[in-house]
Amino acid sequence: MEQLNLACELARIIRHFFPELVSMLRQLPDPRHQSYITYPGAILLMTRILSSVFYIGSMRKTSEELNSDTVIENIWELCGETPTTDEIPYWETINRYLEKLEPDVLQDIICQLCKRLLRSRAFEDARVRGKCWQVIIDGTQLYSSREKLDDKCLYRVHNKGTPEEYKESYYYVLEAKLVLHPGILVSIMTEFVENSGSDEMEKQDCERKACWRLMEKLKKEFPKLPLCLSADSLYACERFFRECREKKWHYILRFKEGSIPYVAEEYECLRKKGANRQEEALEDGRCWYDYVNGIDYNGYQLNLAEYVEEREKEILKGKNKGKKQTVRGRFLFLTDLPVTKRNAAKLVEDGRKRWRIENEGFNTQKKQGYCLEHQYSKNYQAMKNHYYLIQIGHMIAQVMENVERIWRQIKQSREQKHRRILESFKRDRIKDFIKALEVRIQMRLI
Repeated sequence: MEQLNLACELARIIRHFFPELVSMLRQLPDPRHQSYITYPGAILLMTRILSSVFYIGSMRKTSEELNSDTVIENIWELCGETPTTDEIPYWETINRYLEKLEPDVLQDIICQLCKRLLRSRAFEDARVRGKCWQVIIDGTQLYSSREKLDDKCLYRVHNKGTPEEYKESYYYVLEAKLVLHPGILVSIMTEFVENSGSDEMEKQDCERKACWRLMEKLKKEFPKLPLCLSADSLYACERFFRECREKKWHYILRFKEGSIPYVAEEYECLRKKGANRQEEALEDGRCWYDYVNGIDYNGYQLNLAEYVEEREKEILKGKNKGKKQTVRGRFLFLTDLPVTKRNAAKLVEDGRKRWRIENEGFNTQKKQGYCLEHQYSKNYQAMKNHYYLIQIGHMIAQVMENVERIWRQIKQSREQKHRRILESFKRDRIKDFIKALEVRIQMRLI
C-alpha cells in the first residue's frame, strides 16, 4: 500500500477548504497579560483543534501525545508562527487561556468557516430542491454530575418524593448543523441552554427558548442564505411557523399526532378522500407514501407527508424463535413545501436526515473520539470554548474523511484512520512539503 503523508494531506485540506482559519485564530484579541505570554493564542487554539482531529479524548493526554519535536514544529509551521519554545503547551496553559477567551469569537470563526464552505460551491448538490441549504436543529446533554456545577447549569430531580431523591446538574446545548454532503454535517450555530440565577428558580431555560435565540442569531449572521430547517416534533408549533415565515425560511419537521391534534385529525380525514398514496415493493416487505396539502392552521398552510414501511423479520429469541413477524414503521413530516407524487419520496428522505444530527453529529462526538461529554474544564466559559473548538476539529476531520483519493485503498475504521493521521503528524515534517501545500489541488469527494 502506498505510504501517504497524512500530515501533509491534513495541512492541504486546512489550506484548501479553510484558508482563513489560521489568520482568524491569529487575529483574535488576546485576553492575557502580555508580559507573561509564551505561546501565541493561535498555537494554543490549534493544539486544541488538532487534539480533536487526532481523537485525543482529554487535555492531559493531549499534552502527552503531542509532546514531540516533530509535532511541535508542525503546529508552529501550520500556524505560520516563529517558534519561541521547543515544548508543547501544557493542558493547564490552554485551559487558562480558554477561561479568559470570549466564546463568541469562536462562534464567529465557525460561521466564517461555514461561509467559506458554502462559497466553495463544492456542496451544491446538498441543497433541498436545488435551492435551500438544510439545517438540522437538535439539543443534547453535555457533562452531568450530582454535585452543583455552577449557576449556569440546568438541573433535574430524580426519584422525587422518595428516600432515593437526588438532584442532577448538567449542561445542555442546542445545535444547528448544516448538511453539506452525505458524510459532512457541520456546526453552523450553537446556543447554550443555561440558567441565569440560582437553582431555586421556578422556571429554567429550555430548548424551545434557546431555539428562538438561535434562530435570531442565525438570521443575523446569514441574512440572505436560503434555509430549510429540520427538527423534531417539539417545534411543530405556531411560534416556529411564524419565525420561519418572517425569516423567509422553509421547514420539514418530524410530526407526531399529539403535537397538533387538529392537524393530525384533518390529515387522517383528507388522506382518505385523496388519491395520493403510492406503494412500492421491498425485498422483505412493502412501503408507501401518502400526503395532503393545504391544511389550514391559524392562517398557516401546512402540508403533511407520510411514509410507512412493513417488513418481514425473523424472531431471534423466545418461544417463537425462527418465525416471521411483520414490523411496521410510520413517519409523518410537516412542511410548508408543496408535496406532489413526484417529490414525496425525496421530501421524506430529506425529513429523515434529521436523525443524522444524532447519529453523525452528537453520537460521533460523544462516542468516537471527541469525548463531547467529558468535563474538559470546571470553568463554564472554558467549557464553552472547548465545545466550539471540538466543532471546528470535527468540521476539518469530516472533510478529510471524505476525500476519496486519500482513503480509496485504506480499509480501516474511523478511529484507526484518525490514529494514522496522528502518527503521520508525529513522524512527517510539514515544512518539507511546503511547496506542495501551496499548489492548488482538485479534491473529489466520495
